Amino acid sequence: MSRLRPTHITGFLRSLAIYHAVPGRARREKALLRHLVASGDLCFDIGAHAGNRTRSLMQLGARVIAVEPQPLFSGFLRWFFRARKDAVTVLPLALGAACGRAELKISPANPTTSTLSQDFVTSARQTDGFRNIRWTERIAVDQTTLDRLIEDHGRPRYCKIDVEGHEADVLAGLSTPLPVISVEYLGKSPSSAVQALARLQELGDYLYNAAPGKA
Repeated sequence: MSRLRPTHITGFLRSLAIYHAVPGRARREKALLRHLVASGDLCFDIGAHAGNRTRSLMQLGARVIAVEPQPLFSGFLRWFFRARKDAVTVLPLALGAACGRAELKISPANPTTSTLSQDFVTSARQTDGFRNIRWTERIAVDQTTLDRLIEDHGRPRYCKIDVEGHEADVLAGLSTPLPVISVEYLGKSPSSAVQALARLQELGDYLYNAAPGKA
């Protein structure tokens, strides 16, 4: 992204407000996560965006690999966690089924909906809550896989995947089950979640717990 426009700034500030300024959000998130991870655990935050999940995991004592392909947000994460490089590693990458390059579709006004999935863009336009969102920018980003991430950084205790309909593709790049995986789903557009669950069942005999809403 060569130059920031007012829409980029507005969208960036909107994400910060959603994920860092809602009263009680961080407390609820940590209350959930402390049952899943312990101090010293390695965790992956795939689609780290504004870094709220990374922050909560770090505050619980975990070591976090935060993966975020949007340049504005990966830059913010490097700044936000600059004093905790011992605990947080920020990677400006996308994840998918194979290493290479991928096209990221960005909504500057609503960057939390940016995605690598054209199917998500197509279906979201027919869904309440997404009808007015426009993905007006396309950028090429480097893409790696969960297997390569594990090879480079170790096997995580907990892996969160929130990549706007691209979850099954991320899981296609994983060849071994992980202890705890959190996958985003949209109740009104469940096809990508069904694909992700099918891939998880190929990896292992997982048990599932649906958590409506956001922590």
